[in-house]
Amino acid sequence: MISQSHLLTQYPYIHTALGGLSVQAEQCLPASTVHLIRLYISQLNGCQYCQIMHEDALKDTTSHAQFTRFHAAIAESDLAPLPEFEASALRLAKQVTDVKPLTELDKTQLDEKQCLAVIAITLQINSWNRIAIGLNF
Repeated sequence: MISQSHLLTQYPYIHTALGGLSVQAEQCLPASTVHLIRLYISQLNGCQYCQIMHEDALKDTTSHAQFTRFHAAIAESDLAPLPEFEASALRLAKQVTDVKPLTELDKTQLDEKQCLAVIAITLQINSWNRIAIGLNF
């Protein structure tokens, strides 16, 4: 099994490279939406390590009522109870993860800058999920 320390020895700039994908994107979206995307995509990818990390981050950036609503919606894969902005962001993130063509409907609540932010955050969390799963974290 490959260890995290071996990964960092062989690829010392991986955190900087992947971290850089979201720096600008995180300024375009509310922190709760960023962590909601990361939690949702980690759930879709089956990455337990990232799910735990982003569930805690989502708790820190939302009220208890918001967290409960967000968590229930993504746990049941039912985005209907979510506010339209968050639901649009998650639909776009899912399409990017599933590598499906985008449609106008999927990004109705997001402006161009926000769409690009969702795509960047999705690209980043998909990469981290694959690393964590590949290293069996």
